[in-house]
Amino acid sequence: METQVSYIDLADRSKKIVNIEAKGLRMIHDDFDEGWQRGDDPPGKLTFTDKSPPQAPVEVARDYGAEIDLINTRLTERGVH
Repeated sequence: METQVSYIDLADRSKKIVNIEAKGLRMIHDDFDEGWQRGDDPPGKLTFTDKSPPQAPVEVARDYGAEIDLINTRLTERGVH
């Protein structure tokens, strides 16, 4: 579920982010209002979601040293090494 919240300036924005993230939502977008100009304190809209971000696949660390030791042990057992 997405939720949008408007803010009037950066101080208001900061307070709203803290309050909404405390509820377990995650910010996914921040838009300044169309009429905003540089130098002015920007009003805008924040978009939050309760959905978890996509998870990157977990890479399993390989212990190459242990694998080489295992290969050497097997070769020794076979009398090749």
